Amino acid sequence: MDVVIPIQSLINGEFTDSSTGETMPTIDPSTEEVICHVPKCTPADVDRAVRAADEAFHYGEWSKISPRERGRLMYRLADLMEQHREELATIEAIDAGAVYTLALKTHVGMSIEVWRYFAGWCDKIHVSWEF
Repeated sequence: MDVVIPIQSLINGEFTDSSTGETMPTIDPSTEEVICHVPKCTPADVDRAVRAADEAFHYGEWSKISPRERGRLMYRLADLMEQHREELATIEAIDAGAVYTLALKTHVGMSIEVWRYFAGWCDKIHVSWEF
């Protein structure tokens, strides 16, 4: 199976290189072969990503969506993960050096179940965050 993996950081909705342009290798721990090179992000890159995530959380589209709709979207993500579980397990097995069946049943399978579990809570928890 050929899998195309994005090799840039996703910051503020855009794939981007690190601010220095430096990269670092991602190693397959089972073979010690280089899988790809990814951006070597700096603390400034991390700060930029955190600021963008905070802004999106408080003022972006997600903040305007009803709890019921958030749950529906999270269930949809779990369904998409289910549809692509073999692809996700292949990526996880290569990246983590995990046995494929472990990646498929545990890493990916349990992730899908966690998304579904928390999707079910979206319209049941009512919290007001004051910062």
